[in-house]
Amino acid sequence: MSDFSDALQARLSNNEELAAQRQQAEAEMERLRQEAEQAERDQDEARNARHAELAAHLKSVADQLKASKPDSFIVRTGWTESGEEFIAKLSTRQMTPKRVLFVEVDRDDDEVVARWTSDLGMAVEIWRLLEVTPAMLTEMVLQVADDAAWRGRRPPAFPKG
Repeated sequence: MSDFSDALQARLSNNEELAAQRQQAEAEMERLRQEAEQAERDQDEARNARHAELAAHLKSVADQLKASKPDSFIVRTGWTESGEEFIAKLSTRQMTPKRVLFVEVDRDDDEVVARWTSDLGMAVEIWRLLEVTPAMLTEMVLQVADDAAWRGRRPPAFPKG
């Protein structure tokens, strides 16, 4: 009987150890899940902040472009009805080649889309929100006004982050 008691005691002890290990593993999994949720919330906050920053900056530089030479530039900016996208469309009037820069800063899709349309052709670039800086948007808006950038056979290259 003592062999049975010893074996039973060993198995019950092993069960307790396994239960403690399982409880420890579950606690670790819960901690990791909470950390992942917090990281996702932090990422969302960073994206939302960058979206607001980029939209405000794009509006500012687009307005400055328009104010610099109202007869040369057509500038349209605004929010979509849903409020998740800020859109800017900058066109030239009396410049050769004619060119249009369309920029969409999209919070929910986490992207910035820039598209050149001109007599020289089209070019499109897509970035994640956090990859785009205000300086990149400034450079694109400056390219609208820069005749030297349009002397080639295609639209100018998009700025790098």
